[in-house]
Amino acid sequence: MQTKIHSDAVAATFRPTAQESRQARRTQIAGALLAVTGIGVLMSIITNEALYPAARHYNTFANTISDLGGTEPPNSYMVQPNRAMFIATMAVGGALVLLSTYLLWPGVARPRISIGLLVFGASLVGLAVFPGNVPTWHPWIALTCFMAGAITAIMSRKVLHAPVTYFAVALGAIALVATVAGLESFEGTGPQEWIGLGGVERWIAYPVLMWLVIFGTALMGREEGVHEANSK
Repeated sequence: MQTKIHSDAVAATFRPTAQESRQARRTQIAGALLAVTGIGVLMSIITNEALYPAARHYNTFANTISDLGGTEPPNSYMVQPNRAMFIATMAVGGALVLLSTYLLWPGVARPRISIGLLVFGASLVGLAVFPGNVPTWHPWIALTCFMAGAITAIMSRKVLHAPVTYFAVALGAIALVATVAGLESFEGTGPQEWIGLGGVERWIAYPVLMWLVIFGTALMGREEGVHEANSK
């Protein structure tokens, strides 16, 4: 009898409160949305590239992902339905990241991660509003998007456990290095010479999208809020 009472007391001690249960559900939903965003945006880009008219000679060496929504001025051109698909993908992806940020905000131990996701999601929406044919605004929004995604991936190591944390840091670091390599200052040299600006941009975007899937999957397995990994 005493053993049973002791077991019940221990179970009651570790039983999550209603608030903790709600936050756990919010975390799991946010994780699902982030994973869906990573998978959806990646597959949409691949599909969009495959549908691009052969007569336009789109290729991943010379053309950036943003060219799917409209090439750079002054001789910019827009192809449908590719432009609509690009804009819809960025808008929906950004909205899902922003919704995930809202769900995570009350329970994340590192507010900087939420801020990074907020900037990243807002930048994705910005790419939809100002696609590749829009001068000035688009390049700066794209740079902000790349930097926010890469840095947030690295920061997420604080709330992930090994070995997942190693993948997050590696993917974030790859994207960050590629972002620097893709700057106009390095045009025609190094990676831009070897794999083109389009190739460099994909070394930025794809690691960030893969991180979204990994990070989101890790959050889906949480039964609590997003605490620091070393706090347990």
